[in-house]
Order: sequence, then C-alpha cells, then structure tokens
Amino acid sequence: REVKLLGANFRSDDFDRILHRHIGNTPCEKLHATHLLQTLRQARECNAALTALDCLQRRSLEMDVYLASAAIVICRAVSAWSQAVLMLRQISDNCVEVNAITYSSAVSACELGEQWVQALQLFREMADS
Repeated sequence: REVKLLGANFRSDDFDRILHRHIGNTPCEKLHATHLLQTLRQARECNAALTALDCLQRRSLEMDVYLASAAIVICRAVSAWSQAVLMLRQISDNCVEVNAITYSSAVSACELGEQWVQALQLFREMADS
C-alpha cells in the first residue's frame, strides 16, 4: 500500500525505508521481493520497479531468473521496451541464466513498442543461448 501511495515519486530511499519498516535489517527474502514487484506491476509503476530492483540488489538479494522475469514483465506491461531490453542485458551480464519466459517477455515489450528489429535480435540471441 505504501508503494502505491508513492506512485511516480518512488525513490530508492523510500523503498529502503519501507523495507526496513517491514523486515528490519534481516536479509530480504525473495518472497517479499516478489510481492513488491507484483504490487508495482498492478500499479503499472515500471520506474518504481526498476528502483526497487536496484535496492534489492544493494541489500544483497540474489537475483534469479524469476525475479528478473517479473521485472521484465512489469516493463512489458507499461510498454517500456528499452527498459526491458536493458534489464535483460543487465541480468545476463550478472551471470543469471535467462530462460525462454524472460526472453519472451522482453520480445513482447519490443513488440508492443513496435521495435521489430530489436525483437528479432532478441529472438536470435535466444536461439543462440
């Protein structure tokens, strides 16, 4: 609920405060992160989701294909194709194994943004991986 109230003004320190209030200094569990990303998706707050992911990574939450896919789905939901592709690149660079669902979400974001060349490039990358 707090995240929804922040809306477009969502900042990294806001998220850190919310996390601290709800889970203290204990390591953030993936369940909390998944719930947060779902909330942001429902609110269609892609930028907030990206900020949240950055905060989660700073809190040493191990990124996995499920969290990455959830984040890319958020980007797709708001037609933020460039952010979806950027996120796909970042998680690949961090040695997270990207699966067909992750690629498909990024391709779908490109499709919604009418970025056909980028979508075809992602298909080629998926076939090569």
